[in-house]
Amino acid sequence: MNPIFHLVYISEAAEDISYTDIHDILEVSRRNNSQEAITGLLIFRDGHFLQLLEGDEKSVRKVLGKILLDDRNYSLRVLIEAQGDQRLFPNWTMAFYDGDVSPNSTEDLINLFDACLDGGASRRSLIMPMLRQFRASAPELK
Repeated sequence: MNPIFHLVYISEAAEDISYTDIHDILEVSRRNNSQEAITGLLIFRDGHFLQLLEGDEKSVRKVLGKILLDDRNYSLRVLIEAQGDQRLFPNWTMAFYDGDVSPNSTEDLINLFDACLDGGASRRSLIMPMLRQFRASAPELK
């Protein structure tokens, strides 16, 4: 079994981003990720995108290259690049979680974003465990 490459990044959403834009991002991502055997999670909260991409490293980096060219986000910072033995979101070509909907702003989500936005290397080691916890505690993903 081939190792799974995990890449986590955070970026700022363009100021004029709409939910139609986010829907379009998800639709295209799901279609393209299916072809590349990529799975993951996209969270939108407070003007930021947090995304986990997982799959073959070459395919994940190819997707990241496309994201870097997308003007619907900017100031992208890669937080984690790691090999693992299993996917966190194996059934989702791109799960989505809207963290701006008030009931969705759980303590797990707030802690996850705090760790990602903090920028400190010591907090980065917490991100993957927090994503696992978030997956376990999150209400229905879309």
